[in-house]
Amino acid sequence: MTQSWRTPLWLIEAFYGTPWPMEARLANYRLIGRWGYEGAIYAPKSDRSLRSEWQRDFTREENSQLEEMAATARESGLEFGVGLSPLEIWEDWSRENRARLRSKLISLHDRGCRVLSLLFDDMRGDRPQLASFQGEIVAFVRDHWPGHRVIVCPTYYSDDPILASIFGEPPPRYLEELSHRIAPDVGIFWTGPKVVSDAIGLDHIREVTSRMGRQPFLWDNYPVNDGARTSRYLFLKGVQGRGPLMSGQLVGYAANPMVQPHLSQIPLHALGRLARDPVNSCADAAFEDSVRACVSGRAAGAILAHVDDFCERGLDLLSDREQELIAGAFREIGGPHASEVVAWLANEYEFDPDCLTG
Repeated sequence: MTQSWRTPLWLIEAFYGTPWPMEARLANYRLIGRWGYEGAIYAPKSDRSLRSEWQRDFTREENSQLEEMAATARESGLEFGVGLSPLEIWEDWSRENRARLRSKLISLHDRGCRVLSLLFDDMRGDRPQLASFQGEIVAFVRDHWPGHRVIVCPTYYSDDPILASIFGEPPPRYLEELSHRIAPDVGIFWTGPKVVSDAIGLDHIREVTSRMGRQPFLWDNYPVNDGARTSRYLFLKGVQGRGPLMSGQLVGYAANPMVQPHLSQIPLHALGRLARDPVNSCADAAFEDSVRACVSGRAAGAILAHVDDFCERGLDLLSDREQELIAGAFREIGGPHASEVVAWLANEYEFDPDCLTG
């Protein structure tokens, strides 16, 4: 049972590019269940059945995979959620589209999903009635969702100017109006002052809480590395400056992991430790403990020896010779964590801009 003073910790697999392999995803569900996480949300940007093709029925294979994820989450003590992005649905809020949306909700629930994340991100938002349209959709989903929880991601989920530059200027007081139109029991995602926030202070969270009329559900884009710049790094160190947020300042905290499922275990484990003891947990000590808890033998020592190469220098500052030497050492060690390091050094996780429109 989650204690009232502690912020519930979630995993949200919501990065661009290739999703985690199913075997690795299920293994990570089992692990985070032991680390004190409350739930896991499946929301890869590349899953068209939840985004660009949301109107169609799931295939037999998609149904089977959702059922397997839900069953594994449940067995691991986790709530299971799915992120649904009904792209541009307010452009055609017809009876037919409403029926398709309701059918999708029922299908997700039948597969074992109990938490619905309704995602309005990655959509144009420069229209005056945006909050009104989205509020009506959220009310419809809340009324027809058979599960017990709905969480919404606004189109403008941060005040970061980059969102306006990509999706158009938001309507005035968009967040305040949307929050006013959404029932109090619906969660609202927020990423902090930036889309990828280095620091998230208590004053910022208090301000957003006032604007929303409720505590935000923090969607922390850490340790995700799916972008053109971030894919050049492996963010293995423990997150900084989040401890004060773990003691009742948020309705929930969702971590968006790295593209590498096994290496993601290290920062996810460190977050679990931080959530359990936000006052006394030291990020550096938690990181080393997490490496040794998640990675066996020689691989753990090699990761600790090269952590600054992965987190600070990255591929662009490592010479070809350095990359060859590090890759050779990890190739000799072997195992899933070492293999992901070798693949990263070989640029196998290079950012592909086509993933943004796929």
